[in-house]
Formats: sequence, structure tokens, C-alpha cells
Amino acid sequence: MIGGSSKDQPRKSKGARQHTSLSSPRRPNRSRGRKGNGGRSGSGGGTSWIWGWHAVQAVIANPRRTIHQIMVTEQAAGRLGLADGRPDLKIVAMNYIDSALPRGAAHQGVAVKAAPLEWPDLSQLADDADDDAVILVLDQITDPHNVGAMLRLCSAFGVTALVMQTRKAPPLSGATAKVAVGCVETVPVCLEVNIAQSIKTLQTFGYTVVGLAGETDTTVAQALKGEGRYALVMGAEGPGLRELVARNCDVLARIPMQSAPVAGQAESLNVATAAGIALYETRR
Repeated sequence: MIGGSSKDQPRKSKGARQHTSLSSPRRPNRSRGRKGNGGRSGSGGGTSWIWGWHAVQAVIANPRRTIHQIMVTEQAAGRLGLADGRPDLKIVAMNYIDSALPRGAAHQGVAVKAAPLEWPDLSQLADDADDDAVILVLDQITDPHNVGAMLRLCSAFGVTALVMQTRKAPPLSGATAKVAVGCVETVPVCLEVNIAQSIKTLQTFGYTVVGLAGETDTTVAQALKGEGRYALVMGAEGPGLRELVARNCDVLARIPMQSAPVAGQAESLNVATAAGIALYETRR
């Protein structure tokens, strides 16, 4: 959980470092680093449907996308400026799109089937980033609406990359892409097998890793008050950060709240809301 009760002392990982202007960590040669996701984004490895006006506009405008089919109504094709002779274009009725997509998909008359994007691996992105870079790490957050919202936050706050676990991440299509309103096309996403190991990788590149949790006295503002590179780690709503992930963070921090953990008051925040507050603190 993010918010709520606190304990006497914040937990730190063994060997936690303090990075200052006088002591910079060694940056390893990226060619010797651990392999990440091989440059592939998290969309299940095959073609996927993306729907929703802004998401589809962004896909069509992205020269890095391989598009297999554009399925739109006649009115939507006109609004998008799509030529009728385009080989991947299929103009159909609204109910045809309804039947082709999952039940309840709010497609707005537009849908695109496209191959997944590919991005550099985490080590390369982390190494090439600016000295004030921020990376957002998600620990088993599977709700597509939360992940889509956090992709928007990454775009808004200039986040270098979004990191998720391969087994516990929603596809970067469908509802995730719809909520992200096109940010799937511009925010690098790294799928990693082991989040705890990914944290260690980021630490070797000079990132101070801050895990958000309620069971600490350290506030987000205190944890992020220094200059340098930061990685923010968000846990799933309810269980929060897993023990091994929390133990490998340099520091755990909470968002101070005025409410009390009693019925009728907010005990914790939605994970995307908490991520927005933490990202704002990194840029304040």
C-alpha cells in the first residue's frame, strides 16, 4: 500500500549507496550487462489490436510501426485522411468492429492491428539517459487502466523508460493503449524477467532506487530531495512491493496523507495517482 501507518525506521537494502556530486558510481560497459527483453516491448510477441481515436492516430503516425490492418468506419477514415486505395485499410460498419474486438471495447470506430514496437534494452536506455533521468518500475501491476495511465505520466514527466515484469504485465495494446492515448508509441517499455535484478542493474548505472510503500517514516519529498538519477518502484495495489523488491531498493518512501486508516477515509491511493505525485516530486 502507498500511505497508511508507518514504522520507526525506513528499510534500506544492504549495501545501499549515497550518490553525490563527489562520488559517482561506475558505469559498466553496456555490452557486458545482463540481457533484458532483447529490445522487444510487452505486447505478447505477436500482432495485436489497438483501438480508440488517439491511440490509433498515434500508431498510424508512427513510422516505426508495422501495420497489418486498419479497420475503420467510412466517417473515421475521412477524419483520419486515409486513402481508400491503401492496401491495409478496411472500411467497415461500426458493428463489424464491435464483433472483431473484445466485448465492451470503446473503439470509437477505429482499430489497428500492428506488430509490437521494439526498444533498446534497459541497460542501454539507463546508460544513455541524462544525469537527471527518471525510470519508473512497476512490480506486478497488471491492471491495463493503471498501466495506461502511467504511460501517460511517463510522457508528461519525461521518464526515460517504463519497466515491467514479463509474466505480470498487461499487453501494450487494447485497453492499455486506449488509456495511454498514444503514449505507447513514444515511451520506451522494457519487459524484464526479474524486477529485483533490474533494480540492481539500475543501481550500477547510478540510479537511486526509491520504492513507494506505507510502512516507513521517510516521505517521498525527503527521498527525492537530491540531484541525480532516480528509479521509482511502484507495487501492486493491496500487496504493495514484494519483499525482495523492497529489500533491494535504496530507500522506501511514503506519500504523506491527512486521512486516517479508518472506514470512510482514504487508507491509500490508487497506484497511478501515487506514481503521478512521486514523478512530480522528481521534477519539482
